[in-house]
Amino acid sequence: MKRLTYSLAIISLIALVAGCTSLKSMQEAAEEINYTVEPEVLEMHAGEIAVSISGKVPEKYFNKKATATITPVLVYEGGETALTPVSIQGEKVEGNNTSIAFKEGGSFTYSDKKAYKSDMLRSELEVRIVATKGNKTVEFAPYKLADGIVATPDLVQVTPKVAYATDKFQKDVPASEMAQVNFDKNSSNLKYTEKRADDIQKLQEFITEVKENERKRFDNVGVDAYASPEGSQELNEGLANDRADVGKKFIDNEFKDLEELDETEFFLKNATPEDWTGFEKLVRESNLEEKDMILRVIQMNSDVNEREKEFRNMTKIFKELEAEIHPKLRRSEFKVNITLIGHTDAEIKNLVDADIDSLKQEELLYAATLYPEDLEKQLMIYTNYTEKFQGDWRGHNNVGAAQFELDNVDAARTAFEKAKAAKANATVFNNLGAVELISGNIESAEENLKSATGVKQASASLGIIKIKQAEYETAANYFGDNCCFNAALANVLAGDNDAAIRLAECGDDKDEAMNYYIKAVAGARKADTEVMFNNLRTACTKDATLKTHAAKDVEFVNYFDEQTFKNIVE
Repeated sequence: MKRLTYSLAIISLIALVAGCTSLKSMQEAAEEINYTVEPEVLEMHAGEIAVSISGKVPEKYFNKKATATITPVLVYEGGETALTPVSIQGEKVEGNNTSIAFKEGGSFTYSDKKAYKSDMLRSELEVRIVATKGNKTVEFAPYKLADGIVATPDLVQVTPKVAYATDKFQKDVPASEMAQVNFDKNSSNLKYTEKRADDIQKLQEFITEVKENERKRFDNVGVDAYASPEGSQELNEGLANDRADVGKKFIDNEFKDLEELDETEFFLKNATPEDWTGFEKLVRESNLEEKDMILRVIQMNSDVNEREKEFRNMTKIFKELEAEIHPKLRRSEFKVNITLIGHTDAEIKNLVDADIDSLKQEELLYAATLYPEDLEKQLMIYTNYTEKFQGDWRGHNNVGAAQFELDNVDAARTAFEKAKAAKANATVFNNLGAVELISGNIESAEENLKSATGVKQASASLGIIKIKQAEYETAANYFGDNCCFNAALANVLAGDNDAAIRLAECGDDKDEAMNYYIKAVAGARKADTEVMFNNLRTACTKDATLKTHAAKDVEFVNYFDEQTFKNIVE
């Protein structure tokens, strides 16, 4: 780092008496103690200002019997803050301070920290020295050592975001009803007994009910026909197709009064000549003694003709298959697919006001999302939800989220704790972390947020914490490519000014004054006056209060005397 050396007249060699100087001589001396200050312009990090000073006292400077108390002081408009004093002493003084030899001179080091406050933004570091010898005391004139304070980390916006639990509401829900009819071997005739079977009657009742309900809509009907896997492929293809036609004709009769239906799209007909998939499933579910052998035959023979040949050679097994398995495969299946039409958004909103108790669970949770700008309405709905479904963490979580956004932090914390008791999860931990962060409880906030794996709001909040902890590269990593002011700030502080400018320009908040301001800071750090002045001008136009801040901001110290800068901030 570039080292700034300031001269401070402390020790006078005007008069040398008995090999040492007087206090007056020390005060008026023209010779120098050389000071080096780190950093050369003071900076604030993690809420503190750290100051390191190295001092070199020349030879024949320091009275052998004198003691000097050196107090660094931050001086700013409206006040000053003294740092911890340090004392040095002559070689004949008894004490534990750093001793400075008269003949050779000497050196001392000093470091201290002070909590930052915003008044210190434009300040100077000076030293004040009081020298004593016996009962004599002399105060030296104060001398400036450094400028300060770069307080850019203090710009961080502590704006943690809460996460709402989502509903599982579906406005339009698919539903279906199934039935099947069976056929005799080598036949596609639909018997009367099959037409009157219980599942067919249930299907017919289902169809009638849908026709009469305006909130149910027919989508399509699937007709799937099958033949059992014995006999020739040609025979089975014919049987399957005929059974599909018979099945379609039968089910078609149930919809003949719906004239608006397009049969080519509504009826989905399919024929499977040899249902080996169904065969294997039925065998697995059966109590056949030789079912393991049957399954091995299927696995070992990919050729369906070879399979059938193997089974026919096993006379006993084939008879069992003919009796228990094949008859169930000679069938046509009907599947009527419908949509249950839910309430429209307008209908739900009407029910919220007129009959909120009629809303079903997921519908009620969804209802709150219909009022994105009305937090009080959301809170009312979520509160109603928690009263009905006390064990569901989502209701308590969302009550807390609404309270948080209404700035009712204590009420939000209470609700989030209830949600955690119901089900501790990443969303709830994020929200508890947000409450702790906004309350200034950094350690507790970080603990909760680190348990919020996968919640994007948690990463941004952890980024805020890392800025406050002066871990700027870690903060930038937490923000990633999140386009927002805090992400841009983290990258400026981490030394990546180009990334900072990019992230300040791509977010929803890109037109806010602070995004232009942080781009101006990045421009100043890059020594790019065009970027700096253009963005600073826009920032101050959008928010006039930034003029006062910029006029004191040491980020722009190299430009304080330039007329363009003055024109912007005046």
